[in-house]
Amino acid sequence: MKIRHQKTLGLIVGSILLVMLARPTLWSLITGGIFVITGELVRIWAAGHLTRMQKLTTSGPYAYVRDPLYIGRLFLIVGLCIMGWGYSLLMLPVALGVFFLNYIPRKHKKEMTRLEVLFGDEYKNYAAYVRSLMPRMRPYPHADKHSWSFTLMWRENREQYFLLIILAICIALIVRFNGL
Repeated sequence: MKIRHQKTLGLIVGSILLVMLARPTLWSLITGGIFVITGELVRIWAAGHLTRMQKLTTSGPYAYVRDPLYIGRLFLIVGLCIMGWGYSLLMLPVALGVFFLNYIPRKHKKEMTRLEVLFGDEYKNYAAYVRSLMPRMRPYPHADKHSWSFTLMWRENREQYFLLIILAICIALIVRFNGL
């Protein structure tokens, strides 16, 4: 639990620094907002398909990319830093460094091992065809045909909490823009 609390503390401190260092402009709010909305829509789409620990998820965005939640998070990182503009834009290289050099390798090692244990050759075949962060143009040939589920997104994967945090940061950046 100690590591989880450290990660949470790091995200809280990073979010506060982002807002404190922000000097948003109308342009940065709109441009960054497009990235943020795109990132959250990708996450909502992915969370509405993700069936953790029950079966290998290959429907929706998972038919094209193994880690759509991470792609959504990447768009959010870029978008929030652009929204903040000013000195918070200097946080972008740091955030991307943490994302690509720490977060992704750690998550991949943990998740790939877990998925291989749970789903064996089914996962190995899927992982051999579908790339991690670079979507394919053609879907996985054995993709499930399940449709998006609000229940999966809301109850099982609890994406609403992530959405509320992102919304709070965006509101804080808008408040900074308005000088309140």
